[in-house]
Amino acid sequence: MIAAALLSLLTAELSAQGLAPSALSGIVIDDTQAELVGEWQSSTSLKPYLGESYIHDMATGKGEKSVKFSFRVERPGEYHLLISYSATGNRAAKVPITVVSGDQRGTAFLDQKKRPELATGFSPVGAFVLAADSDTTVLIETTGTTDHVIVDGIRLLTDSELSTARTAEKSIPKGIATVKPATLSKTDEKKEPVPHPVAPDFVRRPVTGKYAQLTPREFDRLLGVTESSDVKSVDDVLFFRRVCLDLVGRQPTLDEYRAFVKDTSSDRRQRVVEQLLSSSEFGKNWGNYWSDVIGMRQPEPQLTFLNYEPFREWLADQFNKGTGWDESVFRMVTAIGTVGDGPQATFVGFHQGEGNRIAGEMSRVFLGVRIACAECHDHPFVEMPQETFHGMAAFFARVSVKLEQNNSNLISISSAEKGEHKMPGAKEMTKPTVYRGQSLELGLADLARREQLAYWLVNGDNPFFARAFVNHIQARLMGRGFFDPVDDLGDGAKPLLADAHDSLAGHFIASDFDARSVFRLLVHTRAYQAVERAHPKSPSEESDAVTNGSQLAAFTGARPKKLRGDEVFDSLVTAVSIPDVKGKQEKKTEAVRFPPPPKSTRDLVNQAFGYDPAFRDSLINRTMDQAMFLINNDQVLKQVDATQGSETVLARLLQDEADNGDVIDVLYARVLAREPTGSERAIVLKHIESLNARERAFEDVLWSLLNSAEFTTRR
Repeated sequence: MIAAALLSLLTAELSAQGLAPSALSGIVIDDTQAELVGEWQSSTSLKPYLGESYIHDMATGKGEKSVKFSFRVERPGEYHLLISYSATGNRAAKVPITVVSGDQRGTAFLDQKKRPELATGFSPVGAFVLAADSDTTVLIETTGTTDHVIVDGIRLLTDSELSTARTAEKSIPKGIATVKPATLSKTDEKKEPVPHPVAPDFVRRPVTGKYAQLTPREFDRLLGVTESSDVKSVDDVLFFRRVCLDLVGRQPTLDEYRAFVKDTSSDRRQRVVEQLLSSSEFGKNWGNYWSDVIGMRQPEPQLTFLNYEPFREWLADQFNKGTGWDESVFRMVTAIGTVGDGPQATFVGFHQGEGNRIAGEMSRVFLGVRIACAECHDHPFVEMPQETFHGMAAFFARVSVKLEQNNSNLISISSAEKGEHKMPGAKEMTKPTVYRGQSLELGLADLARREQLAYWLVNGDNPFFARAFVNHIQARLMGRGFFDPVDDLGDGAKPLLADAHDSLAGHFIASDFDARSVFRLLVHTRAYQAVERAHPKSPSEESDAVTNGSQLAAFTGARPKKLRGDEVFDSLVTAVSIPDVKGKQEKKTEAVRFPPPPKSTRDLVNQAFGYDPAFRDSLINRTMDQAMFLINNDQVLKQVDATQGSETVLARLLQDEADNGDVIDVLYARVLAREPTGSERAIVLKHIESLNARERAFEDVLWSLLNSAEFTTRR
């Protein structure tokens, strides 16, 4: 009876948003009632969770972040402490927990990689003696952890309450209380779930070609930059902002800026590069980049809003761990199960398992080859018959994807026992055939054919895979790839400096597809560190320059780049500590049965400033939406408020600094990561004097800096 009543209550609670603390026995405290130290990110990616969301530390600022719950119990005695969290592979394995009550102090550790014991998302971590005449605190820290620390809430239960909870909450169907496993449809709940086959393990296969890692000087020479070349390097401060934006996706913090300026050592550029590459923000930035490359052209299915947050976190974890790009892509192509359980399933799952769509996007994203033009007919411009496209699509003939209304984390990939692909108008079924390569026989099981495809796709001897990745990185760091656009390396496309491209791809292969090795190589070249250059007037102007032997016109000095949406938001956080405020969920109505999820501040910035990173620079325009967001968005304007009591960065700065010149220096450092020029300083001081209202004048200054093109441009 207890289990049945709880099941009914939880079903109602979870069908809406998170689980209300009042639905559970014992003392239950949500994370919204806790005291936070450091920046925590809210999320609703995985259920179950308490209240409106749970929070995580973004795997950053380890040792600097914590969550403290404070409360009193009515009766003293021994209580079991339970922690609520969602488990995935990128969670922290040893989260430290400290309990203090009266003169009693105890510690425990929680492995958040393991699924919580109770289906409601709670796991017991230990029993503690609590006093009733003083506050009890439960402190959850990030010290010593390497992955994401999740905090959702705590729960205190007596022995008998824990025993009852284990009986009642264990019996709750997992499809209701958790995302694992999502195999039963609402019309088929009484059937036993069919176990998924297991995704194949990845083992890097040897290559036959000879590939070697490069030094920065060797790559410079391939770009035409020699010791005698007249190439001027940017100053250290501009280099610092450039490399911060490129590696971790934000401008330097004020403390980082001051420390770098103060450092007079000759190797400070090398040391700061290593610091940035070892930061968890490196993986976050480039996980966001590749999530955008993969997701920008995926249409949403009906009644489902695609949530890329778990996929972004998974990609970030892959980059930060140093997992080879070949292994990451292999796991995307061979994924099985639910997206929430294994975010690597996002690529196949969000394409709904449709072979034609997957084949076209897989080839474009991971090979840099556009085969989609051959879907309905032979390619009109190059030698690519229709069979080329459909041979690739045939690898996904037995992929089965089950959609879930309004919750993309429950999208599930499984394998059908039968099924083959047939090209329109053909008499015979199409054999799975790799691009410009061999065919497989019909009849192979789903994962067997996808495994064969994945190993061919990511092998170092595949002439496209490594070249596609490094072309993206070259384009982002240098402003122009060897091929432009970056996702078109196929027949008919004209490269610049093909030998340099091949050598950079060889470096990537020789390093076992380690992304950091490519970034480390490029940012230490003279070409990357050179003064910026203007965009050519036309693609032909640049091509003609290289043809005539002037490679420096193409690859010396990074071109200015518009910041991506995530880079703009993270730079706003760095500059003015803008909070990521989540909007309210709209209620269901007869007209709108599935209201869209609420947008956070980051979402709104991405909506205005986001773009497909594979687009040519000429297609990435500054828009009125971008201008209006920085001009009058409520969150931006709140951070520009200088009045006492607003507790903004600007208000505190004006309270602490009496000298206007010092305030100007700090604002320029925070927003643009540089000192003001003499003329800029004079203009600002004149404006302050003319208004004779210090707070309002500096609001104008800060607002102007945030709205400058320089703030949203990487130079």
